[in-house]
Order: sequence, then structure tokens, then C-alpha cells
Amino acid sequence: MRFVHAFVFAGMLVFFLEGNAGRGASPSSPSKKISGSSVPPDGVYGKVSLSGPVPKLAARPVISDAAICGKADRPSPALVLGKNKELGNAFVWLEGAKGGELPKGPFRIDQKGCAFEPYTQVVSRGAPVTVLNSDPVLHNVHATTVKGDALFNKAIPVKGQSFKEAFTTAGVVRVKCDVHAWMNAWVFVADSPFAAVTDKEGRFAFPGVAPGTYRLHAWHELFGEKVQSVVVPESGVAKADVTLSLAD
Repeated sequence: MRFVHAFVFAGMLVFFLEGNAGRGASPSSPSKKISGSSVPPDGVYGKVSLSGPVPKLAARPVISDAAICGKADRPSPALVLGKNKELGNAFVWLEGAKGGELPKGPFRIDQKGCAFEPYTQVVSRGAPVTVLNSDPVLHNVHATTVKGDALFNKAIPVKGQSFKEAFTTAGVVRVKCDVHAWMNAWVFVADSPFAAVTDKEGRFAFPGVAPGTYRLHAWHELFGEKVQSVVVPESGVAKADVTLSLAD
């Protein structure tokens, strides 16, 4: 299934979780980015790449609060590509994978320099997320599902002001500021520890996945969602590369 958006990297959070030693061990806290040559000892790893034409994204004009936000148009942060069209800022998750506790955070959404930071991230379902305004200007935080269903919409007018919010439904969430039309970000609300944002080289990894057959989802705001099967063996690791395109 594909979600099509007309939406247009203030930051990047690669969110994959290490397991303890042994098959099916409990994942723990978010790990460091994968090095170019290393793979996990077990579980699932891979890359998300773009196939076909690369869309040209228009810069986004700054049309309000120029004294704070500046006057220059903002390049769209939606498309992050590696040298071989590896796709960053894609959400990847395993459907059906069990085991391990959801990370407790801390999770944070900042409005800084009239942009959301980070631009993409994974948060745990039900965990508190601190939403902060670091700018001396009125912002609001308007969160919706990809289908446009409202989740919350709160003003945050004062620099240094913050509030906490918990996302209770798993899935992709769009966050935007209605005051500044160029400001938006994406959150994946995870109900399992096996969810990630790809890095700038399109990489993701899920160590500690128990052997079995799972459905691997990859989603990007421009290219929609692709689902494919992946089999984790009794020993070793499963590689699962995903290709997205405008034609999917």
C-alpha cells in the first residue's frame, strides 16, 4: 500500500536496537550507526534504495517571521540520497517480531531555527515525548496521521516553553507548524523495538530477532510503503534490501 503526499534534514536519528547475546535476546537501547562493512551477528539488516528517476523538489519559501527565520528559501529535507541512490530518512519496521522492551527514551521534538529537529525519528508508543520551542517566536505543533486524522494541535509561543505528549497509536505521524508552512517532520510510533530510520546511506539493522518469517515494511514520505517477506535463519543473519520508486 502506498501513501501519496504533497508534503515537503534538520536532523537524523538512526534508531535500531541491539540485542543481548543469543538468539531472540531482548533488545536494549538505540545503537550507534552501522559502519560500512559491519553487519549484526543475527537478526535482519539491509539497505533502502531509490530506483528510477530522482524527483526534483522545490525550495520552500520563508513567508513569515523573516527577522527570526531568515529570508532565504529552505531546501526540502525530504530527499536524502547516498552516492548509489541509497535512501535516508525512510522508516523500516518488522511486523510480527516479538521480544524486548520498548525503549523509554528520552524522546524529543525541538523547534529550532524555524525547523523541526530531528526531521525523522522513531518513538515508543505510549512513551512521553518532550516538545520544545527553542525560537523566540510563536510556533504550534500539529500532529496528524498520514491519512490526515488529527492527533493533537498545541501552540507553543514562548522560547524555552515545552510540553509532553505521548503517541498511543502505532504508525507514521506527520508533525507540522501551521504558523510556518515550510516546517514539518515525521515520527514513527513503534509498538516493537524493531523499528528504525535509515541513515544517509540507507542502512538499517535489527539484531536479536528470533528465527522466523516476518513482514518487513519500508516507508518514505515521497515514495510510499513497500512490504516484503524476510526469513531469519536459525543461525546467521538475514539480509533484506528494499527498493522504492515513484512508480510503486
